[in-house]
Amino acid sequence: MSSHRIQLLAATALVLVLAPAVAQAQTQAQAVDELVVTGQRLAQEKSIAVKKAAFNVVDSVSSDDIGKLPDHNTASALRRIPGISVQEDQGEPRFPVLRGLTSTYNRTTIDGAIVGSVDQAGRTVPLDIVPSAMAARIEVVKTVTPDMDANAIGGVINVVTRSAFDGPRRFFSGTAALGEYEQSGAQRKDQIPVRTNFSVGTRLGADEAFGVVLAASYQKRDSDIPQVEIANPSYQEYNAAGLPVASGSPLGNGIQVPIQRRLFYYNNVRERSGGNLKLEWRPTDALRLGVSGLYTQMKDDEERIEARYEQLATAPVRNQTATAGIFDRARNVLGLGRFQINRSIWGGRFDLDWELSPKLLWTADLIYSGAKLDNPESTEEFRTTDARAADFGFSYGTSGFYPQFQAADPGALNVPANYNFQSRNELLRDSQEDVYEARSDLKFDSDAFGDALELKAGGVYRSTERVFDQNSVTFTPQVGLVYTLADAYQAGPTELIQGGYRLDPRINSQAALDFFANNRARFNSAANSVTADFEVTEDIYAGYGQFKLEQGRFTLLAGLRYERTEVEAQSVRTLGTAIVPANRSGTYDNWLPGVHLRFDILEDLVVRAAWTNTIGRPNFSDITAREAIVLTGTIPTLSRGNPDLQPRESQAFDVSIEAYIPDGLFAVGVFHKDIENEIFSTTSSQQLDLGLGRGVENVTVTQAQNAQSAKITGVEVAWQQALSFLPAPLDGFGFNVNATFLETQFTFLTPVGPRRTGFVLQPDVTTNMSLYYQRGPFEGRVSYNYIGGFLEGINANIPNADQYWNGRHSYDAQASYRITENLTLFAEAENLSNAGRQELTGPNRNLLQESAEYGRTFWLGLSARF
Repeated sequence: MSSHRIQLLAATALVLVLAPAVAQAQTQAQAVDELVVTGQRLAQEKSIAVKKAAFNVVDSVSSDDIGKLPDHNTASALRRIPGISVQEDQGEPRFPVLRGLTSTYNRTTIDGAIVGSVDQAGRTVPLDIVPSAMAARIEVVKTVTPDMDANAIGGVINVVTRSAFDGPRRFFSGTAALGEYEQSGAQRKDQIPVRTNFSVGTRLGADEAFGVVLAASYQKRDSDIPQVEIANPSYQEYNAAGLPVASGSPLGNGIQVPIQRRLFYYNNVRERSGGNLKLEWRPTDALRLGVSGLYTQMKDDEERIEARYEQLATAPVRNQTATAGIFDRARNVLGLGRFQINRSIWGGRFDLDWELSPKLLWTADLIYSGAKLDNPESTEEFRTTDARAADFGFSYGTSGFYPQFQAADPGALNVPANYNFQSRNELLRDSQEDVYEARSDLKFDSDAFGDALELKAGGVYRSTERVFDQNSVTFTPQVGLVYTLADAYQAGPTELIQGGYRLDPRINSQAALDFFANNRARFNSAANSVTADFEVTEDIYAGYGQFKLEQGRFTLLAGLRYERTEVEAQSVRTLGTAIVPANRSGTYDNWLPGVHLRFDILEDLVVRAAWTNTIGRPNFSDITAREAIVLTGTIPTLSRGNPDLQPRESQAFDVSIEAYIPDGLFAVGVFHKDIENEIFSTTSSQQLDLGLGRGVENVTVTQAQNAQSAKITGVEVAWQQALSFLPAPLDGFGFNVNATFLETQFTFLTPVGPRRTGFVLQPDVTTNMSLYYQRGPFEGRVSYNYIGGFLEGINANIPNADQYWNGRHSYDAQASYRITENLTLFAEAENLSNAGRQELTGPNRNLLQESAEYGRTFWLGLSARF
């Protein structure tokens, strides 16, 4: 580790250890007798205030007085909210899962405006691409009303940006930090992690009617993630003759044998940058006009090295026991992948709020949002030949969690000339989505019935066009070309994966590029430029009407929303050797009633109930006839569309009670969702010739399907409390605790009959806890997050091959010291428990499928505000 990183870690530890003592000494010296509400405590108070004021069930995370969220990653911040778990990518939170539904079926908006989906196939908006500097708070609406978009079975996640009219006339907040990753990118570039952002705003004019806010951010990290896994299906059994059969087959002996051992090193350089501009004009109390725009991007530069050691598919086992055996015929496969994944989101909005009269309000907006994905890749593969399979046999052992493969001749695996070039694949994916939306609403207030009556009606038109293009070329050696690993050899990393696996040898990336460039004419090529392509146009026409009636402590809202969806999809399909167009168009209508109740039993005791109906439209790629081949590893994946896929339809019931206690909140909520046409992806392993010049090979095939039925029942419990009633200095403590408990099930048909499982990607239990302390200029927080185990993937043919994530515990810590009124020093530590990712499989869900190490992360920086 370099000297500057050692100094950084030492400074971080010094701040964490000494800051409380320094803060207490300064507090005593200045005779501070009162607790000034700032930082985490202020952010908690804001979130409680938002929840109490809302009519429906809303939770939020708010920025503190420094102008930043409690977590610098917006997806991380959402983990603090009950009912939300987060899917990770490369160890970073990215996609929120809300009440059992993945992000593709939750609406993501910024200031209520739709955001384009930056994904090659789905409707997802990765929240780690949204700069946290632009957010005043993040709201999660769990019970949507008829005036809200209906494509929100889980709910709506809305990023509320800062306004020049929120606080002082002028403001500035900024942050700069340096980081240290335990899993630093030493395998390739080894760059220093850095992040910086700022937000500035002002009001202009003699009457301060004009407001301007500008925010921008930049972040870079460089990390290595070592990983060990077994393919899917990961295990098989053997019959009485010692030949392989599927796990769980009645012909098998019940002994689970790993199909292979795969070792990976992912080196990833990830950069994020973006900004937003908001202009507002409020010439009178009755008129508000706004124009806003944003642009944000994320670039992933990844190099992935792989080694796959496996018995031949038809190889018999001998000397087998319950935990060991020998394969006399095997091979080793080396892979190298280079991936550039560039994502960008942009958009603009014009909005109007105009009180036409004291009782009539007109709101309208025009929205455009775009999203683009550019994903060039190249992969290469070398392998030992099957003709020499007897030279690479091995014995295996499964007495521990991590299977052990011991080569009969270890030296043979380390001879570069034993690895022949298999293929090179070049691929370019390009996806763009353009969304145009116009909305208009009228709201009429009257006191003709009781305390207050609000009538509201409006309409929406939205047009979305998604275009996806994929071109690939596979190169295989011509007869006479001798190309072995000796021409592109590099020793593998010396660090052991999980303390016991060495990935050695590996492919030298530059040497492989040079050899190909110098010998390009000596390779055969096979191109595929159309089978994965598609274009989908989706037009939505929506209208609604609702009323809200207040009678004393009781408020009723009821209404009806209608949405008409028109879809045209263009793609192709393969029939034998011919490629033919496969176009489809369709229309469906949804009538979506909703009823919401709020009863203020006491001023600080609120009961809410709701009956809602929502929908979940399928992913764009899933409703086409496309067939996309993905070669990101040594085992290809074939993704097939399903033009017969139907949208989800959900009916939900919610009841919650909230007690707003002094400096705190205690809330309990119960909900139930009945979902028709639940959508899930099945996986199967097939022997196919993909036309890549590699012959018949093992291929993982995935396809989206509709389930027969699905249900979600859940309980959410939350308690936020500032312990201000304790004597000083203990009155600086506070905590936030929440937990969600789910019971999920859905039934679907497979080739072997109906199956019932839990929801995919949804843990049964999620828990968040944070304890903070604030006194004088010092503030500290320790946070705990637990995401329970969940089903990740379903194998349609082999139930024993279903994949599950193991439960994961993680701890984070933050400490800050306000040096002056305007300048704060802070230190952060993420994943202190060094939690990685474990995926399990097998008949008892206890066998290794995949295990990745993330390591800890440390940040040291300064925040400024004026």
